[in-house]
Amino acid sequence: MTPSDRQALRVDFTVTVDSAIPDPDRVELLLSFAADQLQLSGEIGIWLCNDDEIADLHWRFMNISGATDVITFASDDATHGGYLGDIAVSVDTAVVQADEAGHSLEREVAYLCLHGLLHLAGYDDLDAEARRQMIERQEDLLSEFEHQHPGKW
Repeated sequence: MTPSDRQALRVDFTVTVDSAIPDPDRVELLLSFAADQLQLSGEIGIWLCNDDEIADLHWRFMNISGATDVITFASDDATHGGYLGDIAVSVDTAVVQADEAGHSLEREVAYLCLHGLLHLAGYDDLDAEARRQMIERQEDLLSEFEHQHPGKW
């Protein structure tokens, strides 16, 4: 499907977030903004978990031991406007990364959710160049969002 086909079929973007997510309305606004920029439509689910829970997912679905910050599960039936998939974010890891980056936990969680959305949009980070492109796009989307929707994380 070409980008112009996706735009012609565009429907609303829906985010279902775990009730524990910091500032869920702002995260939903960010992801809706990014989905519009990426010409995505459909629904996603976001689950906030701890390191043990994400390590279990990491092992069961990727055969990789240990915790990670975010894992994305694309839907097998991601028809246009359908369910795109799920994003799992480890709050334990997000706390550490937020501290290292010098910003709030809320911003780190939003950043990781955006990273997961980019995976659902087809971006990958398996090699250095793909990761560079993905992170660059992620930073651009977050920066533009923060410019258009100033607010506190």
